[in-house]
Amino acid sequence: MTQDRDTITGVNTGRSAALPTRHKPGLLVICAAQFLVALDLSIANIAMPSMTAELGFEPHSAGLVLSTFALAFASMLLPGGRIADLYGRKRVFVAGLLVLGAASVLAGAAWNPAALLTGRVLQGLAAGFIAPSALGLLTATIPEGPQRERALGIFGAIMSAGFVSGMIGGGVLTEFLNWRWTMYINVPVVIVAVALAVRFLPESRVGGAGRLDIPGGLLSAGAKLCVIYALEELGADTPWSSTALILVVGACLVVAFLRVERRSPDPILPLSLFGIRAVAGANLIGLVMVASYGGMLIILTLYVQEVLGYGALATGMVFAVPGVIGIVNSVLTGRFLQRRRLDRLLLTGIVIAATGLLPLVLLPEEGGLWLVIAATSVNAFGHIIVLVVSSVAANNGVPDDHKAVAGAVMNTGQQLGIALGVAVLTSLAAAVTASQPHPDTAEALVTGWRWSLALSAVMALSAVPIALALRKRLRM
Repeated sequence: MTQDRDTITGVNTGRSAALPTRHKPGLLVICAAQFLVALDLSIANIAMPSMTAELGFEPHSAGLVLSTFALAFASMLLPGGRIADLYGRKRVFVAGLLVLGAASVLAGAAWNPAALLTGRVLQGLAAGFIAPSALGLLTATIPEGPQRERALGIFGAIMSAGFVSGMIGGGVLTEFLNWRWTMYINVPVVIVAVALAVRFLPESRVGGAGRLDIPGGLLSAGAKLCVIYALEELGADTPWSSTALILVVGACLVVAFLRVERRSPDPILPLSLFGIRAVAGANLIGLVMVASYGGMLIILTLYVQEVLGYGALATGMVFAVPGVIGIVNSVLTGRFLQRRRLDRLLLTGIVIAATGLLPLVLLPEEGGLWLVIAATSVNAFGHIIVLVVSSVAANNGVPDDHKAVAGAVMNTGQQLGIALGVAVLTSLAAAVTASQPHPDTAEALVTGWRWSLALSAVMALSAVPIALALRKRLRM
């Protein structure tokens, strides 16, 4: 395989994609940690009504249970990735797991809203260290080529499994035990993962590293907090003037961050990463596709619960079907990468994902369960292909001293994508519904959702020209 700053090219050399035995325990630990991160992103969704009611949250503040984790996670990704590169990915990985376990105990034992939110913030901060260091360990340990592509396929499957398990597990634990177990469930996994990490993971860090870019870290965290918070508030009842002000502040922080990074001898985000055009394009495709998917998932969850009348546990089971399909396809895609060109696989995945979304434009007011299952299953099949292929492209060609930072960039893009997709699609749905003659009816709600789902399909299709522009750089 040969490659330069702009191009990732290669041929199938016939090398085995099977992982060497020495890599399997380490990959198992990395995947277990990523499972926890994905689990915590979704497990509180269904349990939120129970926990907020028991602890006495004000109605307008209930959403903080979800947003505090997401905001803390996103704000810490870039600093977490750079710290892992500088001071040791294994060390940061294990420390992040220990903090996650302690934070989960605090959140599960919460006696008031402040205690729960503190636990969720600490969980998010810990996840912001775990996610980039895990991907950095994977890409630093397993060399580029068939074995890494296979590992990334497994890694993608575990991410899907964690998210789906959160949707299902949140309902099951809340229904049959107590919402507190949606937090406590992390603890035994953390204990096992830490023990295995200490035993099997090799240390990985940048030799002769420079200093930590503290101004860049603070500016990046502040910018992401402002932008993601403002995007989340677009779909709420927050006045447009205050949301616009937060966005302006966020934009100013982004500009200041870029200026600092250009001048810093040891930037927290080396802008040279985006000189590798396949890396920049793959991250942009990931952002767009996750925006399409995240917004669609929220809309359909509302539809299944508010129009079709399904409870929390049943709703989780509905989305388990496409989730299982996504898990299986993550593994299959890792194998396809050995026999298919990256550019063709990427385009195929985008088209399949968009094809799954298009029938949702005809979402009925009654009896749409099977349409939801079928459409989301097709979408999940294509969506996972795109995520696995873009993950490979976003990490290939990255210098060894920026492996964890590259993982942080990818995770940051996906977090921004989720916030953007949810904000834009829910805002559009609310505006269309409010414009209907009878906005309080199911007909008006479904009409708004149809327009949002049409926009979700357009978002997915917008990734096609980006993929076409990258074809020469993804012929691998």
